[in-house]
Amino acid sequence: MTHRRPLTARRLLAAAMAAVLAGALASPLSAAALTGVPTDPNDGVPRIDPAVTYEKFEPIADPGRGAADYFQPKWYDTDGRHIQAHGGQVVTTEENGQTVYYWYGEDRTKGYYNSPGVAVYRSTDAMNWTNLGDALRSISQRSDLLQPYFDDLYDTVDDNGAERTAKVDALAYHLNSTEKSDYTAIFERPKVLHNAATGKWVMWWHADGRTEPGGSTYARSMAAVAVSDSPAGPFRMTGAFRMPNRTNYQACTQYAVPGQARDMTVFQDDDGTAYISYSSEENSSLYVAELNADYTNVLKTTDTDTLGVKQYSEDGRYPYLFADGKEGAPVRGEDFQIVKECGYLEAPAIFERDGTYTAIASGATGWAPNPQTYYTTKNLMGSWIRGVQAGDANENTFYSSMPDGSDGLLSIGDRNRSTFGSQSTNVFELEPGKFVYMGDRWNEGKSDSTYVWLPLTVGENGRLEMHNPAAEDPSRYGDGWDASYWDDKGFGHGTWKVVTALPTTVLRGQAPQLPSTVSVDVDGTAAPVAVTWSTLDTSVLGPQTVTGTLAADANFTVGRTFQRTITVTAPGIANIAPEATVTASSRNDLVGTITDGNRTGKGWDDWTGNGYPRNSWLQFDWGTNRTFDSLAVYTYKDGATATWPSRIQVQYRDAAGAWQDTTVAVTLAQDAASAAPVAMLDGKGLPASSALRLRLTSDANTWQSIAEVEIWGNTLAANVCRGADATVSASFSQTKWATLPASNACDGRQNTQWSTWTDAGFKDSATFTLETSEIHRLDQVRFTNIEGTVAGVSAEYRAPSGEWKPVTLTGGSPTVTNGVETTLSFPQVLATGLRLTFATPGSYLKIPEIVVPEGVAAPKATATVTSRCIAGKVTLVTTVRNDETTPATVVVASQWGRKTLTAMAPGSTTSVAQSTRAASIGAGAVTVTTSVDGAQGEQSVPFAARSCS
Repeated sequence: MTHRRPLTARRLLAAAMAAVLAGALASPLSAAALTGVPTDPNDGVPRIDPAVTYEKFEPIADPGRGAADYFQPKWYDTDGRHIQAHGGQVVTTEENGQTVYYWYGEDRTKGYYNSPGVAVYRSTDAMNWTNLGDALRSISQRSDLLQPYFDDLYDTVDDNGAERTAKVDALAYHLNSTEKSDYTAIFERPKVLHNAATGKWVMWWHADGRTEPGGSTYARSMAAVAVSDSPAGPFRMTGAFRMPNRTNYQACTQYAVPGQARDMTVFQDDDGTAYISYSSEENSSLYVAELNADYTNVLKTTDTDTLGVKQYSEDGRYPYLFADGKEGAPVRGEDFQIVKECGYLEAPAIFERDGTYTAIASGATGWAPNPQTYYTTKNLMGSWIRGVQAGDANENTFYSSMPDGSDGLLSIGDRNRSTFGSQSTNVFELEPGKFVYMGDRWNEGKSDSTYVWLPLTVGENGRLEMHNPAAEDPSRYGDGWDASYWDDKGFGHGTWKVVTALPTTVLRGQAPQLPSTVSVDVDGTAAPVAVTWSTLDTSVLGPQTVTGTLAADANFTVGRTFQRTITVTAPGIANIAPEATVTASSRNDLVGTITDGNRTGKGWDDWTGNGYPRNSWLQFDWGTNRTFDSLAVYTYKDGATATWPSRIQVQYRDAAGAWQDTTVAVTLAQDAASAAPVAMLDGKGLPASSALRLRLTSDANTWQSIAEVEIWGNTLAANVCRGADATVSASFSQTKWATLPASNACDGRQNTQWSTWTDAGFKDSATFTLETSEIHRLDQVRFTNIEGTVAGVSAEYRAPSGEWKPVTLTGGSPTVTNGVETTLSFPQVLATGLRLTFATPGSYLKIPEIVVPEGVAAPKATATVTSRCIAGKVTLVTTVRNDETTPATVVVASQWGRKTLTAMAPGSTTSVAQSTRAASIGAGAVTVTTSVDGAQGEQSVPFAARSCS
């Protein structure tokens, strides 16, 4: 591993050249005159006349697959012909003191099959490309190899004019791209390296094809290599190989074949060491392996094709495939490494910045684009992590389910979650430290497939981000973008992070207190930097993202952004949807995804094999009455259509179990051009209920997709058995058919239960024990049994001394009725544990949730009563101070009147005067009642006898 080298003369020239380009004319097109190799004007490839000159990279839109303008814009070469360099790579070199770019890619002039080979284009500005023809040629029939072009490359004809049959057969197997050939060869993802030591140009590509007539064209699964003395070719194939594998290569799928190499790329480090990265094990695992000094094979080789799969080797050396520990075998961590096991990734692109290596990869979804991810490391042969933060919540989340903004998700503002309608193929450096993502927008491999080139930026902690300038800022980049894009995007070198702690919560309706300056650490040195903040809608409950934008400093330009999560809260209100049992009108296997906290990932939909229901429901059942504040329904755009409801209506279940309609509803526009909307509903007018239903209807003939549902309602008092200091256990639990332990009764979810069922003879009683390390106030336990028979229940508590003592139940032991909440009440105790004993003679129990509320200490105000004489009459003066930390309502009452002090501020003091209208009074007391959030404390404040005679 080497760090990014300093600016050389070539790099300085590149930087100066790009700076000139950045200041070019505003229009991206003007007349052009350069020409490339002749092509057939009737080949079906899109053309434009006259030819154009590009002065910016074209703006990219992502209207979604299926849209009429999806495969736009076309990118024309200097002859006005759409560039044929799909799945390719740009190589930067220097010729006669000038920076020159070569773009290699699949030539799809004739479509996916019958490819002419690998095309190469040349440019001096990375925008305008001249066609140099095919640098590596395929053949359409075996006899093509006897032509002078191929004979000069491969010596297919001996000095007597006779063909070298074995060689011709071997070459034809890997070079014949004719669709109807028995062994059709597929040329994909060509990548090229220049070897300074040998002076050769070395091309690798994904060489696939049939292994038997009529078989799969993806059966061969090899990586092939060719060499040339010139970047323009001709390239001569010297090998076609399977690649190194771990010995347990079927660990992710039983269908994996040994040494498989599919989508691939190459990477050349600053010290000249080169690597190949390839998707293997049926695309389940992504590998990287070091190449030999010539770049024409891997490090560990053998003189035998051990697989017998018609590998090709000009020098008779083949990769030693398995890390089997034998002499000469490759070693994982030295000769090869696996970037990600069982990730089902393809289309890798590797680059290095400031000593960090990044591998961008696409999910394996065929021609359809998907939300791409990336992995990083400091050592190519070391361990890799997704994104830049090891062990984060989404480290192993499947790529398609990663929430927007999560570590390792490449694109920002990717509305269709399609990497802006592209699949990665390469990353190249336009200027030092300014990297360009190269992607393909595939039309099933046809010649009109287009290209998506976008700038990459680096965020906090080295996070890689890709934005679409045209969508991000249409006024500036609606006609294209260039190197100036980075000028105000926080460009610089080094890894930075904001180390100033910010508030994590804010009360609904209040403004968060955010600083105007934050401390920013850059590679271990911290300094203050000015910051501006995005707005935060504190009228909406739940977590929200606030973005800070940093000013310029000595190391970075203006525009670095970072994000923090601030949760908008309201006292006594929480998202109670995860606590419910969730069911749906269809696809109940997916309902768990709508309460998993992922507001943007794909969740539930109502699709069925019999068409689209267009009238569906989602049901949330708590088993006990709850009150409601608001609801948020995050819909999901599943493809190019408007796959969300046109109307959402709330129903509640009444005491008789019937569903009742309400006026709490919202209508949504099903506009496919828009992002999936978020439906906000006010639930304050809903009656208390144990269950809600969301009725989802669609005016369009489509399925309805929901990413997340949040239902904000009353929090039950803190459940002690779910606290961080709590452990729970039971005398026994069900283990046959399913394991249903005591912990299920304290996980906050109705669909997991503690059960004592057994088929080996029922036990007559069962105990549930809660133990805590802290002292808690306990005065109540609630539960609902749903199966079996509970004949009675008793309780005991563990005092702070450690002694277990029985509690005296208020009203005695209640009757336990299945499906009805049972409450055990008792005088408040200070406890470090609670044990419940359930009587289950000849039966069992099944309880989804046991709630042990934290008892509330009675709120209190400090009160004193004095008396004075006014006009010969006694007046009582009660002085009250609110000792609580939140506003309180205080009521002062006596036989002479009642005064209510509403919303007394914490720590404030108020006096209440009450005239007795008597000249003298006897001793007595004033009652002072203090209320906070429903909790109430009452005290009797005495006063002395007083006479004003």
